Amino acid sequence: MRIEHMREFVAIHDEGNFSRAARRLFMTQPALSRHVQELERELGVRLLDRDRHFVSLTEAGERAYKGFRQILRSYDRLSDDIAGYKAGLAGSLRIGMLYYTIRQDFGDTMERFSTEYPSVRLRRFSYQPQEVFQALAEERIDVGVLPRANYPDAGWLRYQDVASDGLAALVSTDHPLASRNELALDDLADETCILLRDDPYSNRCYTEALERVGFTLRDVVYTDNIDTVPLELKRGRFVYLIPQSLPLPGFEGELVEVPIRAEDLKVTKSLAWRTDNDNPLLPVFLEMAKR
Repeated sequence: MRIEHMREFVAIHDEGNFSRAARRLFMTQPALSRHVQELERELGVRLLDRDRHFVSLTEAGERAYKGFRQILRSYDRLSDDIAGYKAGLAGSLRIGMLYYTIRQDFGDTMERFSTEYPSVRLRRFSYQPQEVFQALAEERIDVGVLPRANYPDAGWLRYQDVASDGLAALVSTDHPLASRNELALDDLADETCILLRDDPYSNRCYTEALERVGFTLRDVVYTDNIDTVPLELKRGRFVYLIPQSLPLPGFEGELVEVPIRAEDLKVTKSLAWRTDNDNPLLPVFLEMAKR
C-alpha cells in the first residue's frame, strides 16, 4: 500500500469530491480515481460511495480514513525529523494561515524562526477560517489563525491573541450609509447584514462581539463565501461586517468601508492549537510570535 495513495484518499474525504481533491494534489481526476480503485482492490472492500458531485465514505472507508491519518502523521513526523535533523532544534511545524492576512498575523515571525532554527521545516497551509478549525480538529496542523469566539465543543483548543480590532460596515457606493464618516450601532438596526454560509467561525466572532455591546443582528442573508460578497453588496442594499484592519481590495470606487464607533466593540484574532499537541516546536514558535 503506497503512502501517496493514503494521502490522496484522505484529501478526497477532506475536500468532499474528486475534482477539488485533484486540484489540491495537483493531479488529474482520472489518476486519483485509479489510485482509489487500487486501494479498494488491495483491501478487498469498497471505500467510497460516489455520485456526480459528492463522495462519502463507506463503513470500511471510515475505518481506513482514521487508520490512514494515523499512519500519515507518524510517517510525516518521522520523515521530517530525519530529513531536517542536523543539530539542535529540528523537526517540522505545520502552520494554518489565512491567505489574505499572513503579514498581519505573523509579521516576520516565520522568517525569524527559520533563520534561528534552520533545521526546522515550517510547513505552511493557506486556509479560510472554517478550514483552519477543521485542520486543527483533524490534527493536520499544529497551529492556525482563527477569529476568537466561544465555539461549541471546542474545549480542546487553546489561544494566543494576535490582534484586536473594531468592526466596519462594508457597503456599495450607492448605499445610503456610504457617505457617512462613521456609524453608530443604531445606524445598523434596520439594515440587512450578509453572513458567509461557508464560514460560521467568523460569523460567530462578529455576532458575539456585537452581543457583548448589547446589539443583535435582526435581519441577515447568507452568501456562499467571501468572494461572492462584493457582488451581493452591489446587487442589494446590504451591509457586510468586516474588521477595520481587513480591507477587501480590488473594489475601489465600488465599495466603501465605514467604521462603526462603539465602545468595547472589538473582534480578536488568535493563534489556536490543540491542548493535546505535544510538538516541542510549538511553544518555541508561540513564544517567538509574542515578540
